[in-house]
Amino acid sequence: MTDLPKGIFVLAVAGVIGYQAIKALDIDYLAQSSSSPAATSKAAKGPLNDTDKVEAVLAGADPTDVFQPTAAGKKLLVACDSGFIAGDIDKNRYSKISYASITERGITYIQVSRYSPTYLVQEHYQAVTATEVDKVPDSIKSALQTKINNPHGCSSQDLYLSQINYLK
Repeated sequence: MTDLPKGIFVLAVAGVIGYQAIKALDIDYLAQSSSSPAATSKAAKGPLNDTDKVEAVLAGADPTDVFQPTAAGKKLLVACDSGFIAGDIDKNRYSKISYASITERGITYIQVSRYSPTYLVQEHYQAVTATEVDKVPDSIKSALQTKINNPHGCSSQDLYLSQINYLK
């Protein structure tokens, strides 16, 4: 019998917490239509911060009016990953060695080892394979070196590579 009161109490607490969380979200903008003055006024104003841009789009503003295309010179944030390369040691000589990677224009550039760097490239069609290359663009090379020396700003995850196409 003591389980029933505990269950009701837990359910009541969960309900109160859920109600407060929904209330804190303040989702009034979902009820606005795309012709609402709030949606068009935010999109028509000058530069908006990221929160205002998202709210304007959710309120019905056209995303192409709110966000500038990257071709107009807006710099994308460079996402990076770091960790260790995983794979069959017999087929992958870089297995268990640290790496850092960044993606630019659909190509993932990978630096293996911070002390004796080797560079790998993954094209958009390569999910678990990579190709070893002699050179990468200088801007990519310096960004990779920075990321592998300071991986705290990157997503930490191991990179599984089933096959690496080595240079001959």
